[in-house]
Amino acid sequence: MNIDRKKHWQFLEDELKAETEEFKKTYLTTAISLLKTSQEMYVAQFISFKDGEMIMKFPISRALPRKGDFLVCMVLPPELQDYRNWGDKTYRDLYKARYNSTECVCIWHSPANDPRYSLVGFSKVSVDFANYIKETPNIVLTFAPQRPPIDYVMNLQKVVEDKYSKGVASVLDANYQSKDWEPILIKQDNVPGFVHSQMTLTDTMILEGPPGTGKTYMIAELCARLCAEGHSVLVAALTNRALMEIAEKPAVEPLLEEHKIFKTNISMDEIRELGKLETIKSIAPMPGCLVMSTYYITSGYAAELSVEQPFDYVIMDEASQAILPMFAASRKIGKRNLWVGDIHQLSPIVILNSDRIKICGYKHLVEGLKLLADNSTSPIYQLTKTYRFGQRAANYTGVFYNDSLVAKESPEYNELPSMCKILSKDGGPTLVLTDMPSGDSTPQFATYMASFIVANIINDNKNKEIAVLTCMKKTTRALQMAITQKVGTRKNLLVDTVARVQGLTTDITIFFVPDYSYIRTLEPHLFNVATSRAREYTIIIADKYVLDCTTLDMKVRKYLERLKQDKSIYVPDPDHGLGKPTNLLEYQKSLSLYL
Repeated sequence: MNIDRKKHWQFLEDELKAETEEFKKTYLTTAISLLKTSQEMYVAQFISFKDGEMIMKFPISRALPRKGDFLVCMVLPPELQDYRNWGDKTYRDLYKARYNSTECVCIWHSPANDPRYSLVGFSKVSVDFANYIKETPNIVLTFAPQRPPIDYVMNLQKVVEDKYSKGVASVLDANYQSKDWEPILIKQDNVPGFVHSQMTLTDTMILEGPPGTGKTYMIAELCARLCAEGHSVLVAALTNRALMEIAEKPAVEPLLEEHKIFKTNISMDEIRELGKLETIKSIAPMPGCLVMSTYYITSGYAAELSVEQPFDYVIMDEASQAILPMFAASRKIGKRNLWVGDIHQLSPIVILNSDRIKICGYKHLVEGLKLLADNSTSPIYQLTKTYRFGQRAANYTGVFYNDSLVAKESPEYNELPSMCKILSKDGGPTLVLTDMPSGDSTPQFATYMASFIVANIINDNKNKEIAVLTCMKKTTRALQMAITQKVGTRKNLLVDTVARVQGLTTDITIFFVPDYSYIRTLEPHLFNVATSRAREYTIIIADKYVLDCTTLDMKVRKYLERLKQDKSIYVPDPDHGLGKPTNLLEYQKSLSLYL
């Protein structure tokens, strides 16, 4: 199968149009409507910077941004800082009028001394923006939806148009023949040494890294070796957080001390974390140095590159989240390439709907790492030792990896006495079945059950890191409301959609699966991500008839069938799943009997 350049380009063009049209609906909407009606825009007062985080004061009379929300924060002219003066101005009008702006992410909520307000913390604030506002306490800032990565797609279009680069041609013009991928399992203890030696034999290597198998540690140790040999190394990743996790590892600390780690687009909190991290405005190879950048900036570098393969090595982390032209950009930049990812977890996020992707035959272009893995002429390897969880959890997650995972340690867990009826002392998953109304994405009893479990865990150990995950925004909002009412807002408690948490590690995960569109809520990639986040326990809450669903993925079914036999409990809904409102005291009595 050959995919001609026109199809590559047209896929990116269609994605660009989809992103533009989707955002235009918001961009051309009146700002006051986004603030008051759809609650997509926010106004708050700047308090201070602390430990690299921007602290803002929000009125509780309006919705707060969700934890994990990526937003644009703007300094507007003085007359527009009061939203009552916005009139009919659109988001676009405000954006054009801004004095300064930054991207940022909401990371925590906390009550203020004044009960009318909440304090909200933001990270990823640019250094330039911070310097602009930090001497202006009490300035009013406006937060709005983040703009889509239009420039990233346009950069990749330029890469596709490059007919002279052999690196680009090796990816985009290859003859692909679909086949089942069976990686070579790495069982050696010295994984970085093994990968280093293999990379001397090939110009491109793919490494599959299942959950918790030390991908980040391996990349850091490999970078240290390569830089010590005098090579120029570029590490690219989808997110800044992934890059920072590599820069924080002990293996590269000597490079950090010698000011040999450079990163584009450094934020205030990154400076706080690693004060000796060097900032660069643009990518450039430096012998013996490590350069780090996001796919977005790296794609722009590749698009404008006139010299073929200036870097000795390019390592792509989070490679399963890269669309195919990004791999072509990587091959254009680096003489040798290592692509590290996991095709059994989340695929790249694109705006084009699945029907359009199927009709146009774009699936291979979206799932770039899978296409390359299925057709690679070079050996493909898989890590097998997991450091995140014990063997029981490894056995379940291993369902997605041909039962190849081995835990480094298998400790016993017994720190949650109130949950001892349902949790295994060996850790890992538990299946909690109940009665859920069919087609209801916010089942009342099951939602209350999730909040009850969270409250019990916190009562046993207030320091446990807990993630409550589901696949739909509506379900997430219902869970957030129920859990906040039960335990309040806590920094070590995350309630979010699965699609936003790849890379997360927590102590305990509650995966909430309503009886609603199982094609979405039990999609295998999402299921694998949700059930492999926890070091200790994963609690899956689902309907008692979940296994009667005929569309269940084979591996998801195997996981759930095994778990139902091994560690499951049925907790009946006092309303028998009819969705009728009931006394919360009855809910609590019922749950206390079973959990």
